[in-house]
Amino acid sequence: MSEPLVIIGNGMAAVRLVDELSKVALGRYAIAVIGDEPRLAYNRVLLSSVLAGEAASHEIELKPASWWRERGVTLKYNCMATEVDVGRREIKIANEESVSFSKLVLATGSSALRLNVPGADLAGVHTFRDTRDVDLLLTLAAQKKRVVVVGGGLLGLEAAYGLAKAGATVTLLHLMDRLMERQLDGPAAALLKSLVERKGIEILLNASTARIHGEASVTGVELVDGRLIDADAVIFAAGIRPNTALARDAGIPVNRGVMVDDHLQAGVPDVFAIGECAEHRGICYGLVEPAYEQARVLARHLAGTDAAYTGSVVATNLKVSGVGVFSAGDFTGADGSESLVLRDVNHGTYKKLVISEGRLTGAVLIGDTADALWYLDLIRNRKPIAQIRADMIFGRSLAMQSEAA
Repeated sequence: MSEPLVIIGNGMAAVRLVDELSKVALGRYAIAVIGDEPRLAYNRVLLSSVLAGEAASHEIELKPASWWRERGVTLKYNCMATEVDVGRREIKIANEESVSFSKLVLATGSSALRLNVPGADLAGVHTFRDTRDVDLLLTLAAQKKRVVVVGGGLLGLEAAYGLAKAGATVTLLHLMDRLMERQLDGPAAALLKSLVERKGIEILLNASTARIHGEASVTGVELVDGRLIDADAVIFAAGIRPNTALARDAGIPVNRGVMVDDHLQAGVPDVFAIGECAEHRGICYGLVEPAYEQARVLARHLAGTDAAYTGSVVATNLKVSGVGVFSAGDFTGADGSESLVLRDVNHGTYKKLVISEGRLTGAVLIGDTADALWYLDLIRNRKPIAQIRADMIFGRSLAMQSEAA
């Protein structure tokens, strides 16, 4: 008889886990997936494409209903888990139904942060995190509203781009001195800023939000330095927080995220966590690729194979506001490293490769990201690059010619 395994969360990590389990442990588990969003799982990375009108909502769906049925998965979406009883191995959901489990996987994701400033609860203040948010923002854009986006990381840039392309007048505020400071060095961030501004988006750096003005609804945003920006709406995209309340209330150890070991097991037997809600060796990654790596390891562990997750090389490889952006590894350059840089502002491209001890240890690409996965492979596998060092900044094709010569 199949062992009951319940996954709480119906996002990208959950889908990958089910997919991996179907490859290595088909029939071993009776899988139930519980998700609170009112639709099948979708690619959250592509939400800005929906907002920008570059993709339809149904086109970002990860798997059709038939895929779940073929794998024998009981799928409960638009259904919120309200309590986990670890002792009784039971999950309560919103309609007072209970679901029993032998093994439980928390894939509850994260939520958008809202700044704790006066006026944050006014009508017209939104977040950008799921398809329900996209529907609200599309309405704003259709009405040609003046929108202030707070946050110059990936999420904020994507919201700003989508809104601007959909018809809104957009000002983006960022607290730091450069965009995407966790992924880009100064020159790369400066080039990205200029490329995004060409799309009609106003960007203000070193901009700290003091308060949001308005009586019943938003009329403007005041900065700490006294500047006032007129606005009909404000979008908070200034970071995410792991969804850990369900675990914490169940007595499962939580720090910033649900703490897990190298088998992705939480501090309670037969309870696991993956994706944005999980904290491994003190790190909450908040990115898709680490979640996928965790899903692969956990599936093999649940199949009885000796598998361990030792962490991920963090990489970003996306279209950011329509601009190709790639970042991986130690892109700033630790002591003793050297950097190779190629910059062509007129063509909107920037490449920086960081080399240490004869190996590629980090990379940043803006504009031309065609060789991103090749660079990432070199970083992850720590391949010696002596033979291709002189040409690798110009791309894989030329470097491979040098290696073959």
